[in-house]
Amino acid sequence: MDGVPGVLTDLDETIKELLIKGVPLDISEIDVAFDAPTAEWSASLARPTVNCYLYHLVENQDLRNNQWELDRHLGGRRNGAAHEVPGVTRRRMPFRLDACYMVTAWANAPEDEHQLLWRVLGALMRYNTIPVECLKGSLAGQDWPFPTKTAQPDSPIKNPSDFWSSMEGPIRAGFHYIVTLPLDPDWLTEVPLVLTRRVRTRLGTGDSPPDELRTVQFGGWVREGGESEAVVPGAEVLLVERGLRVVTDAVGRFAFDRVPRGRYTLRATTATAQAERTIDVPGEGYDLVLPDPGAPAARSSTAGPPPTAPSDEAGSPPASPATGKSRRR
Repeated sequence: MDGVPGVLTDLDETIKELLIKGVPLDISEIDVAFDAPTAEWSASLARPTVNCYLYHLVENQDLRNNQWELDRHLGGRRNGAAHEVPGVTRRRMPFRLDACYMVTAWANAPEDEHQLLWRVLGALMRYNTIPVECLKGSLAGQDWPFPTKTAQPDSPIKNPSDFWSSMEGPIRAGFHYIVTLPLDPDWLTEVPLVLTRRVRTRLGTGDSPPDELRTVQFGGWVREGGESEAVVPGAEVLLVERGLRVVTDAVGRFAFDRVPRGRYTLRATTATAQAERTIDVPGEGYDLVLPDPGAPAARSSTAGPPPTAPSDEAGSPPASPATGKSRRR
């Protein structure tokens, strides 16, 4: 086995891919999170966010299959010469587990939240099973499909007020998204348990555990200076302290994913110009403006983040950097 599967983590990445393609979402403008939607979490948001919180796992007994199947591959055993010996073994059909998510949208204005939530709802209701091209990690190549249910009345949470009371926040609009996964207990016992390495911000003292460093998605545009403010495709953007590099797309956009919170140097480079700035993650405004081609050659450095306006659905950059507003709640 080449790697250790993290089925639920792969499911999160699959749902994220489905939202990015289906809504569609621009991750340089809108985050996708999988955190518990507590009051403390919502206060830390810097941008509009779609949150998919996994709150429950339960067996789907309607899909239970008590039959057994023959598996010739698992029947192979190694002899003393470390060669495979052909064989056949009987194995139980996998159980089917429903992974239940609470999906919500978070933004400054209620109308923005409602529009975003409606678009996400439409994207997920489009499919009765997760499309094969969206499957990530250990989910790809499975023999079993992944049925889904969106905003159905038979969800585990019957009273939304109980859920939001446990999150210590007011009741919010949201819906349940349920994905059915196969689970083979016999196969899982053959896989070593490896836990994710966590990034620590400080050492724990006494009974106080170490803090865990959460990660953030962010992005922006690279533009030319001067009157044109033209976007710059193909520019290299470097997050200096992390050594992460990306290239702007056809409309000058760039995006970084899973960056720990902190202060960084963001640098854009082309064949003829360079610009850099200091940014805070999370923060507001990550655009980089290259020196005016008509001005004397100089390195551009912006002291603070210029406000930006949100992009339109076609993915075009902000028309002017002077009309943005804070997205923090």
